[in-house]
Formats: sequence, C-alpha cells, structure tokens
Amino acid sequence: MASGKPLGKRRADASAATKTERREANSQSDIELGKRICHLRTEILGIDRQADFAARLGVTRGAVGNWEVGKGVKRANLERIAETFTISIAWLTTGAGSPVAKPSIDARLELLPPEEYDPLYEHFQAMIDNRLRSLEARKTQPRLKGKNPKSQEDQ
Repeated sequence: MASGKPLGKRRADASAATKTERREANSQSDIELGKRICHLRTEILGIDRQADFAARLGVTRGAVGNWEVGKGVKRANLERIAETFTISIAWLTTGAGSPVAKPSIDARLELLPPEEYDPLYEHFQAMIDNRLRSLEARKTQPRLKGKNPKSQEDQ
C-alpha cells in the first residue's frame, strides 16, 4: 500500500472515474445528437422555428428545444422524426451515412399496376446476379501494382 489508500478505496475511486467518463461520453454523444436534430430542422428541412417543427411532430416546442441541446431525446421520438421527415434513422442516431433516407423500391413498385411486378423482380434479380458476379471477379483478379496491364490485342 504505497499510496496510503486502502485497496477498496482505490477501486471505488477508479469506479467513480469510470462512471464520470461514461457520463461525459454519453453527454457528448447527446450534444452531437442535438446538433444533428437542429441541423435537420434548420438546414435540411428549412424550418426556422422550433414551434413549427414541434407542431409537425405533435410535441411541444420545449421538447424540441431540449432535444436540440441533447436532453431527453427518446428513441420513440427519434423514430417519429425519421418517419415524419423521411430521414435516415442511422444518420439521426449516429451521424453515419446520409441524412436523407433512400426511398424503398417496394414503395415505388406499388405505384405500378400489379401485373408489372413479376417482370421487374426478374430484371432486379438478373441485375443483382450480374453485380455479384462482377464483384466476385474483382476479388479473384490478381492486382498489378504500378503497372498498366496490356490487353491481348496490344501484345
């Protein structure tokens, strides 16, 4: 016991430090989430007022204000934001990817008459198969670093 502290006290200090670090990390991620919500509202959606954003979501202006500073954001509200504004939940929660969710191909297919579904699915399957073959061929081709491979006709 070179430090003069009992062993149990050192563990308690380390545990408290770990809890503080976790709290600070969570707080920072909450702040980043709040910044994304604010960015979404003002820059992506062009909604200047928190009250207008709140009205679209069916929540109070105060709730939106809290979210934008990183307080009290529940998963259900993030899902509501994503669904209401067609925003990627992955971007909203983590910042990864693009904020604008890509529309579902199934939703687009529903715009067509049902007799068109089967031929399109066949085309999609063929495109996917071709893409998979192309990716597999890339994996198996030897890589030539710094050289310009010549085609058979050039030789």
